[in-house]
Amino acid sequence: MIVQDQEIARSVLLLARDSHEYIVKMRRDFHKYPELSFSETRTAKVIAAELEHMGFHVQTGIAKTGVIASLPVANAARTVAFRADMDALPIEEENDVDYKSSYEGIFHACGHDANMAMLLGAAKIIISLKDKLKRQVRFLFQPGEEQPPGGANYLIEQGALHGVDEIYGLHIDPNLPSSVFGLRSGAAMASTDRIIITIRGKGGHSSTPHLCVDPIVIAAEIILAIQTIVSRKLNPLSPCAISLCQISGGTAFNVIPNRVKIHGTARALDDNLRNKLPLLLEDTVKGITSYNNASYEFEYLRGYPILYNHQEQIDFVRCGIIELFGNDAVQNMDPILGGEDFSYYLEKTKGAFIFLGSGNRKKGVCHPLHSPQFLIDEDILCRGSALLAYIACCS
Repeated sequence: MIVQDQEIARSVLLLARDSHEYIVKMRRDFHKYPELSFSETRTAKVIAAELEHMGFHVQTGIAKTGVIASLPVANAARTVAFRADMDALPIEEENDVDYKSSYEGIFHACGHDANMAMLLGAAKIIISLKDKLKRQVRFLFQPGEEQPPGGANYLIEQGALHGVDEIYGLHIDPNLPSSVFGLRSGAAMASTDRIIITIRGKGGHSSTPHLCVDPIVIAAEIILAIQTIVSRKLNPLSPCAISLCQISGGTAFNVIPNRVKIHGTARALDDNLRNKLPLLLEDTVKGITSYNNASYEFEYLRGYPILYNHQEQIDFVRCGIIELFGNDAVQNMDPILGGEDFSYYLEKTKGAFIFLGSGNRKKGVCHPLHSPQFLIDEDILCRGSALLAYIACCS
């Protein structure tokens, strides 16, 4: 359990308030100059310069654009790590703000600008309280979370978790009330697997469909049949989702094509269920194509694993939130069918992935993640920094 310390809590909160303008400035800088997965070159340079100026030992070029910073603590045998993701999304921003994205078609629509700024804010607080630290501290600024296979495994392969005893990640969430932290132990986020189905029929003229094997009609049957997997072939108490999100085929309005391709995703919160999904999907595709004298190709590409938060670390964080902000500042979350490559870290060491509410309807910032109009309530940022710093100081 976290060792509560009211004196440190007061110091952390004062330093967090003093750092608020800095945290907002950094978030807006990252927001204005977003970079896609594994291309976060400017972002990495800015982060490295800030951390070096604070007095951290900084390594760059980790997993291409990643940054690792450490703060050695005398006589500390254990290490706590914190991670922030760096990449933006290929989305055109539709907001009218002074710090709007400068790059056409690239936008921090998932809030990674805020995640990085909060971790830099925590670093600023921790340096001021370094005499209070009882553990080594390591910061991981990770590239490529949005682009599978993700940057987490690359950092792990390059030793980012060497000697780490616990790791924590903090991500904003517009679905939570502004300033409220969301916690969940166990399966908190889903696996994110990719489906690719190719249907091969026999093309021809639209006026003679009886001489063809129409892959478009077969694709329609397959799409509808797949919707019954979740509703009729799985236990309704086992949350999962199968979404077919892209379909392509055909070149003209009056030509039946030879081929149709379907892309989608399967999400699950249970490993046994996850392992069943490719079998159920392919059986459905095989049955319908066989009945219609067509052939198929089926690919099931495993993505990020299920994110399992460790109970001890969730309890650890809960106590810290209550000590800093009171009982009303934390709530239990339902699991999320979105995915995160932070799950790879949690397969290697204990830790927790935490959410911080960033939506505020009164301020007009209520659009979901990945929306072209996504914005956050910036008043929350110093709270995130305060929590991360308190965890580092009080364990």
